[in-house]
Amino acid sequence: MEKEGFVSMWVGSISSPEELDSLLKISYTEDGDSIPSIFSLGFNIERYDDSLSESEFCYKSDKLIGKLLEGFSFDDVIISNVYDLLGSELTNEYNAVILLYNFYYEGSNKKAIINGNNLEFLCTVKYM
Repeated sequence: MEKEGFVSMWVGSISSPEELDSLLKISYTEDGDSIPSIFSLGFNIERYDDSLSESEFCYKSDKLIGKLLEGFSFDDVIISNVYDLLGSELTNEYNAVILLYNFYYEGSNKKAIINGNNLEFLCTVKYM
């Protein structure tokens, strides 16, 4: 659900940068209607503003939140708020991050395997 000032975060183990792009690709019909991305279908997300999202594929997996989020918009605020919520280290290593800004994920689906790629909803925090 759209909610100003919040960012929802997913982490994953993805096979390649091209695969991450494929998971996030939103298509359109000839009439201009949007066809949801495979990612949004996997987490039952009806709609989000694609222009307010960021994603990153890392060639080296990591479990340190600071390393995974370094370089994203508002990373200092997001990292601090995620540390407060979850600590600085995740249980598993991941090589991909997806951030949806001005979005508050409230779905019940916290994990998904999509085309052999593992994705996990991590949290929603304020970024402003």
